[in-house]
Amino acid sequence: MTTATRALLLMGSILLFANAYAQDRLSGVLKNELQREFTQLKAADKNVYYMSYRVDDIVSYRVTASFGVINSIDSNRVRIFTPTVRVGSYQFDNTHNMQSGGAPGTLPIVENEDILKLSIWKSTDMAYKNAAQIYEQLLTNKKVRVAEEDTAADFSNARREVYFDAPLNYKALKPDLDKVAAALKKITQVFKQNPDLLQGGANFEFKITRKYFVDTDGSDIVENGTETWQSIFGNTKAADGMELPLYKLYFAYMPSGLPAGDSVLADVSGMSVKLSALKNSPLADPFVGPAILSGRAAGVFFHEIFGHRLEGKRMKNEFDGQTFKNKIGTEVLPAFLSIAMDPTTKNVSGSQVNGYYKFDDEGVAAQKVAVVEEGILRNFLMTRTPINGVSGSNGHARTAPGGIPESRQSNLVVTGKSEKTFSELRDMLIAECKKQGKQYGYLFQDVQGGFTNVGRTTPNAFNVLPTEVYKIYTDDKPDELVRGVDLIGTPLSMFKHITACSNTTETFNGMCGSGSGWVPVSASSPAIFVDVIETQKKSKSSERLPVLPRPDLDKQ
Repeated sequence: MTTATRALLLMGSILLFANAYAQDRLSGVLKNELQREFTQLKAADKNVYYMSYRVDDIVSYRVTASFGVINSIDSNRVRIFTPTVRVGSYQFDNTHNMQSGGAPGTLPIVENEDILKLSIWKSTDMAYKNAAQIYEQLLTNKKVRVAEEDTAADFSNARREVYFDAPLNYKALKPDLDKVAAALKKITQVFKQNPDLLQGGANFEFKITRKYFVDTDGSDIVENGTETWQSIFGNTKAADGMELPLYKLYFAYMPSGLPAGDSVLADVSGMSVKLSALKNSPLADPFVGPAILSGRAAGVFFHEIFGHRLEGKRMKNEFDGQTFKNKIGTEVLPAFLSIAMDPTTKNVSGSQVNGYYKFDDEGVAAQKVAVVEEGILRNFLMTRTPINGVSGSNGHARTAPGGIPESRQSNLVVTGKSEKTFSELRDMLIAECKKQGKQYGYLFQDVQGGFTNVGRTTPNAFNVLPTEVYKIYTDDKPDELVRGVDLIGTPLSMFKHITACSNTTETFNGMCGSGSGWVPVSASSPAIFVDVIETQKKSKSSERLPVLPRPDLDKQ
């Protein structure tokens, strides 16, 4: 390629960028208004040292169905505006110990610059007043409190980023909602045929997001994103009142990436059969012994029990348990396991994953972070808020629209070297059961989620919520589906009992609601064998089964 050709290509790129930028009036308004208001606020209060504007412009399409009937078809659009005003200095400001002072609002869906500026001005003024008030309170508190454990600054510098995705063609992206509705109606008709079910439905949601970020450091970012969710779910109830739900989520970036209708119908039929089996399955007793967690179950386990303890910003808070804060360079997992957080990938082992983004919510480029290498802790998930011993963001500041960015997970990927087939893991389970004098061990096949405590004032325990659990017996007795099992424990103890993993990876896509609100995440992991786990009985309702039959069944 000649120098002249390179120059022409560069000029073409610049013109294309400038043309796209000119088409997006909101981007220009945000940039200009940020500079105007920062200049004026700084003149009024010398302690104002940084500002940013964030907008999430979201278009959503939704279809819901139940028992062969369409419940709703709707769409909406909203622009959520989040101003950030930092008062104080990089070392100490209004965000200290996770305080803030924001004032999120909405922007009208118009192109009129005067109307947009008015809305931006109102929210910014409120954000400044809140930030200034909190800063003054923090200065007062600082005089009467003991020295803090973490002396790192409240904010750090970041590289200036300029990035601009082309304006979206909303008309071309709009899904065929009538076609979607027909598919969901057909899918949920299968649930209607099962008299054991109290609920049998399906949801579809396609979301188009255009995210804007500008700050006084010069970053100027506009990033597009799409996500598609389709879920199927059913619910039955045992005679003792226990609610028994099953769920299956399908994720793709575009509706065309969802599985074919026949595949979903097969999943619905299987779920319906399984729900009837669950209704009549035995209630499990509390148990201590060996178990296998499927790849999906293990992914949720690592997300809940391990991942949240790597979120750096929460370690500024002295009420946090700070499980791993001083353990970088030490062994925290078995040596055959490694974990990375990778928001830069859209696929893991052939599955589309939900935690992808180009820039985080502080305008920092997404980065793959090797948090554990062969069992050794190497890094935390960092925002622009440093902690003692770790400074500089690695692109993991995330929040729901309107929230305050915190350290959050993205795409968690577990890899292992002690790889075995599932059959070999099963053999290990049976051998360990015999060694411990147990008649059976557990297989956790699927889960709906989980939660964990990370504070100092409560036990640092976890609870993973399985939906499909089997007893695997040491004799020739067939595997037995059971209900009422919750997987519980404490993290440091549990990690020591992971002894092997499988040679295949499964992915759990979902939304995490910790800290700064709901953000898209995924967790991919091989199945793991644990020589000791603990379970407890699941809570249950005291309500009887419905006295009246379902209306559609009463007609038959």
